[in-house]
Amino acid sequence: MATMVESEVLTSVSTTEQQQALPKDDTYGKYYPTDPKNLSLESNFGPMDPERIGYLQPTSKDTPLEIMRERFNRDGYLLVKGLLPKEPVLKCRREYFEYMSPSGLLKPGTDTVEGIFSEKDSRKYLPPGNLRRLFGLKDDEESERYLELMISAHKAQFYLGFCEIEELRAFIRRFAGWEHITMLQRTLLRAFVPDSELTPVHFDQMYLRAGPPTSLTAWVPIGDISLEGGGLMYLQGSTDIGQKTEEEFSRNAGNLTDEERVSAFNKNMNDGGFLSRDTVDYGQKVNRKWLIGEYEVGDVIFHNPWMVHASCKNKDPERRIRLATDLRFVDSTKPYDKRWMKVFRPLDGL
Repeated sequence: MATMVESEVLTSVSTTEQQQALPKDDTYGKYYPTDPKNLSLESNFGPMDPERIGYLQPTSKDTPLEIMRERFNRDGYLLVKGLLPKEPVLKCRREYFEYMSPSGLLKPGTDTVEGIFSEKDSRKYLPPGNLRRLFGLKDDEESERYLELMISAHKAQFYLGFCEIEELRAFIRRFAGWEHITMLQRTLLRAFVPDSELTPVHFDQMYLRAGPPTSLTAWVPIGDISLEGGGLMYLQGSTDIGQKTEEEFSRNAGNLTDEERVSAFNKNMNDGGFLSRDTVDYGQKVNRKWLIGEYEVGDVIFHNPWMVHASCKNKDPERRIRLATDLRFVDSTKPYDKRWMKVFRPLDGL
């Protein structure tokens, strides 16, 4: 059986073929009972246009692998429902919020596993890194405690153990056809509180340029995320957009050193390394819908390194904090970006 890398499916489909292959069934009523017009969806720059919102296609974990691969190669993503057992996911969620509780993140008197926000200034709880730098945030004692805990959580045993969950690796071995898989050590564990700025528009290969575009990202929600809760959303059929955008970056990189060329933060890029902070404007310019979904405990969504994605603001009606992690896998027998074999640190150049 050909592996994902050997088949080169992700790089051989023409733009015309991709447009023809876009799913026709992402509209209201097919997978979800809620009309987007009735949702409170907000980008970092204002309300999302419900006419430009569609829905992700869920896939049962019992779906034949051939159909899963067809969907992944067609859509650039695969949302697998109930792939992971619920108990270890909820255990990780509870232990994460217990770990973070000294930061004032949670509402007093609530169950830690619920992750209910304390309603303090949401800007205090932006993740460490480029957004805080771009906003010029000055950290007080409480913010510094939060950032210290959020960074150190990437090395906490409860999280490292969760990242080793065997059901995820077993699925990737079957799905990708990789006998030898490696999870890149630089993972991203992110808690986004209600009303804070969320994930800007980007595709993963921008940050993995020192290796070929053969990684597989597993975005794992650690707890339920409602349709309005700021879960990851994908620009419909955007594999071709990611490829063309990266080709343009490469054409303009002639004046850069080798080190600068593989950086997502070189002088030819936006400050912060993303495509845009404005999901509405970006979607309108490329004339594609943003596809959203409701994530439940045990769900995992996989995407290819070219797929353009972002998220809305967390407007969860229960004021739950959106907790999730990005785990990236490669075939360890093939070349990959070795810069990612280190634990996340803010502003580490990646």
